[in-house]
Amino acid sequence: MKQLALSLILLSVFTHCYSQKKDPSAAILKNIQQIPVFNIHIAPDSIAFTNDQLQKDKPFVLIFFNPDCDHCQKETKELLAYKEELKEIQIVMVSALPYKMIKDFYAEYNIVSMPNIKMGQDATYALGTKYKPGKFPAIFVYDTSGTLAKVFAGNAGAPAIIEATK
Repeated sequence: MKQLALSLILLSVFTHCYSQKKDPSAAILKNIQQIPVFNIHIAPDSIAFTNDQLQKDKPFVLIFFNPDCDHCQKETKELLAYKEELKEIQIVMVSALPYKMIKDFYAEYNIVSMPNIKMGQDATYALGTKYKPGKFPAIFVYDTSGTLAKVFAGNAGAPAIIEATK
């Protein structure tokens, strides 16, 4: 009788373990393995910028940020400190916050000094819905073939981003 009870308990435990929901991040990662279609309005003049405007055969980094986020401000300062090392990497920084906040951030941090950075608003939160960033900054690095190479949740630092593009 004890063996039967033990067998039923073990069967119950194994069944419970295998019936758990799959990690949603696995589904998200599957959907972002290649650079997705996007359309954002970039600072300083709200011009549309799409994935079709990215240069082929160059690494691409997508950064979700909020202008009022201390960690995002720190990451931006570090990117600016590595201008020369990052110049061949396409960087798109997006936020769902109001365009005026993004434009002010763009001006305050002199993003114009890094022409490889496009900073804009994901007004419809289409990218946010696809990526579901949980922490800011959320950084997604794509290699030269447009395949996802690395994901960072929170500050990564320019050297780690550069290394991930190789």
